Amino acid sequence: MAAVSAAAALMGVHLAAAEGPVRDWTYLGVLVGSAIAALLGSRRGGFGTMSRLIALGVTISAAGDATWQVLAWTSGTEPTVSVADVLWLGSYVAIAGGLLRTPQGEGRIDRDGVVDIAVLFLVALLVQWELAFDKIATDAAVPVGERLVLALYPTFDAALLALVVRAAFTRRLQGWLAVLLGGGTACWLLSDFGYTLFATEGTLAVWLNVGWMLGSILLAATTWYPRSVPAMHATAAASAARGTKNGGIAVALVPLLVPGAIAVVGQVRGDPANPYLLYAVTVMLVALAFTRGARILRAEAEARAAVKSQARYSRAVAVNSSDAFVVLDANGIIINDASQLEALMGRAESTTVGEASLQLVEPMDRDDARAVFERCLTTDGQTFETELRVRHSSGRQLWLSARMVNLTHDPDVRGAVVNLHDISDRKRAEAELSHQAFHDGLTDLANRALFTNRVEHALRRKARSGLDVAVIFLDLDGFKTVNDSLGHGAGDELLKEVATRLTQAVRPADTVARLGGDEFAILIEQSHNPVEESEGVAERILQSLSLPIELATQSVTVSASFGIAAGDENSTAGSMLRDADVAMYRAKTAGRACWVIYDPDMGTAAVERLQIENDLLGALAAGQLALVYQPIVRLESEEIVGFEALLRWHHPTFGLIAPDRFIPIAEETGLIIPIGRWVLDEACATSARWHRDHPEHHKLSMAVNVSGRQIASPDFVAHVQTALAESGIEADTLVLEMTETALIRETVVATARLRELSALGVRLAIDDFGTGYSSLSYLRQFPVDILKIDRSFVSAITDPTQVPAIVRGLLDLGHTLGLEMIAEGVELGFQRDQLRSENCDLAQGFLFSRPLDPTDAERLLTQLRPGSGNATAGVAAVGSPVAGAAPVVNTSR
Repeated sequence: MAAVSAAAALMGVHLAAAEGPVRDWTYLGVLVGSAIAALLGSRRGGFGTMSRLIALGVTISAAGDATWQVLAWTSGTEPTVSVADVLWLGSYVAIAGGLLRTPQGEGRIDRDGVVDIAVLFLVALLVQWELAFDKIATDAAVPVGERLVLALYPTFDAALLALVVRAAFTRRLQGWLAVLLGGGTACWLLSDFGYTLFATEGTLAVWLNVGWMLGSILLAATTWYPRSVPAMHATAAASAARGTKNGGIAVALVPLLVPGAIAVVGQVRGDPANPYLLYAVTVMLVALAFTRGARILRAEAEARAAVKSQARYSRAVAVNSSDAFVVLDANGIIINDASQLEALMGRAESTTVGEASLQLVEPMDRDDARAVFERCLTTDGQTFETELRVRHSSGRQLWLSARMVNLTHDPDVRGAVVNLHDISDRKRAEAELSHQAFHDGLTDLANRALFTNRVEHALRRKARSGLDVAVIFLDLDGFKTVNDSLGHGAGDELLKEVATRLTQAVRPADTVARLGGDEFAILIEQSHNPVEESEGVAERILQSLSLPIELATQSVTVSASFGIAAGDENSTAGSMLRDADVAMYRAKTAGRACWVIYDPDMGTAAVERLQIENDLLGALAAGQLALVYQPIVRLESEEIVGFEALLRWHHPTFGLIAPDRFIPIAEETGLIIPIGRWVLDEACATSARWHRDHPEHHKLSMAVNVSGRQIASPDFVAHVQTALAESGIEADTLVLEMTETALIRETVVATARLRELSALGVRLAIDDFGTGYSSLSYLRQFPVDILKIDRSFVSAITDPTQVPAIVRGLLDLGHTLGLEMIAEGVELGFQRDQLRSENCDLAQGFLFSRPLDPTDAERLLTQLRPGSGNATAGVAAVGSPVAGAAPVVNTSR
């Protein structure tokens, strides 16, 4: 602002001062100051090349004025033509370069611009020539060189004028930049022209100096103009394009009038213009106008071709894309050629023009689509979105996403535009994800989340309808054995077949779910007697599961244990599942393959069972597990021939826990594997110590119970082999006892394992014989050496004179097969006598000894000698049963 004030003050002093040094110095001060300002402004960035060229032009012009003034002061006369003219003319070249680098045209010097500039240059040069320069150029009194230099000024002025007019027509100069750049150039041109006409008139010369000074100031100011103008808005760009086209036509045609106008003016003044010059200029202008017109027509043709190409491109893309658009009138009628929609719906042979759009929508979505369309019609420019279904010509259903905007007031559209996108794949994926979220991935049954939700809904319906609800919780018996022995693939096959059989056993309205692993749940709802209905379902499922399941490698049979819980007014989905789960575990402990109806008293037992399960996890590491050893005697001589290792748990809170309370839990949780390994290692080590310390008893056998999960374990045989090797006992002194049920569940695997064990020399025994399948074919299939008659059959010997037929039959069967027979649970003398009379080989029970801890057992061995015949006395001294003691439960399962 201070620089502008200083320049104005200097110009005022210049106008007021008389001709002399003050006027000269003020003139030079403004011009040099403008040059310095222009150079500083160009360094700030501005418009880059344009700013630098303008600054260069202002600086060169100031240098020319300074040079001229120095020559005038030194010579005492004003030079006509000098080196200053070279600088002034150079400033025109620099300013012209800047005009060619205007912001909107930087880097683009097109052919149309060249033609327009040539036309304007000719016209400007012709006008100046006719007004003044023709007489100067033809004045013989002026030297040729001076005339040549003077002729260059109108030429350069014409070129600058052409550039300014071209920029104005094409709107390359906008806003204050146009004012500054155009005004500065115009001031210079007017002063040049005035100097040519009136240079000898002193008063007017002062104003010409003001024009040069003001031009320099304005041009310098353009270098400080900030380049903050953003790219033209689409509307502005379109306006500029129309301006360029209209300006081109004006530039091509209007200059054709100038030669005629000059001729008319010359005739009126009585000073006719040179006809040859006018003719030559006219010919050139016509040629340029023709060139410009041809280029305009060519550009028009290219634009039309581009529009048609774009239209063809858009149609091709639309036809081959999954998107479509339709234009609807106020009644929802399709008014455009919606070929994309027709292709999308598979209607290649029919048109949708004139069709009611809502009739294409599936009935269940029409009301929503109508509502969105009506809202769209009441709001201009706002976009509305919805999703709807239509029917493909093939009959399949398509999901479309619709985006709708009201353009009824647009004269080019006159309707509501609806963009449609096929989202069928996305909808299918969403449905699949939703299904996966609420269904089991393996069996496709409902999962826990969906089952819980349906139980909650059923309980709410119960409150309204009065119809009762029940939940059945079932767990497969024997699944873990299949999974461990045959692999997870076989386990998955089994679960899928079980799921199919469960679904077939229930009513269509009931819900079957897989909760995880081999646990399933069934919802019985809207029943007048849900408990009775649940018992019927459980019975049907057991019958269905009794049929063998064919897997890829073999046939297997499983059963299930059921817990049934009925709902009441206080029930929730969580409480019903919990209660049914508790009842299911009670069914497992009751013998499996059965169902139990929940009773509130079971809750306490369930809590205790949960604590036992949690404590069992650390019982082995805490040293709470121990083995006791019950002697096995030969009935004929009553000498001790071996021991059976029995597991006991000394719980810190509950005290001594019987095996039948924790062994089933260990099997279900898989803890039986590490516990079984420890039992086998401990029993073998104890047997080895006894053999070493009591060599006279080196043939004493050691019986160890193994579970079905241990037999199914792939590394069980290797572990037995390791236990034998580490303990050093002979293989035939180790007896492995297993139940019939554990063998029958996985016949193929069990047979293979038993044969491997038999090959090691280990003797094999079937424990609790007679309580399971007792099939002769199975006995022949398994390489067993010993049968143990269950205590329930021994306790049936109540008559000292008679042996029950079942006991006699079991003994006969064993002898026929050449197997050694052991009777369990012998507590009375006449039971021993009757068994001996039937040639039973061995026996164990409280009649002979209670289970002994290792110290008592070893003391017993010390007192006994093989074949001494005083076994009973020794047993009585060390291991006599406590009066009134109940039988100790075996750990065989």
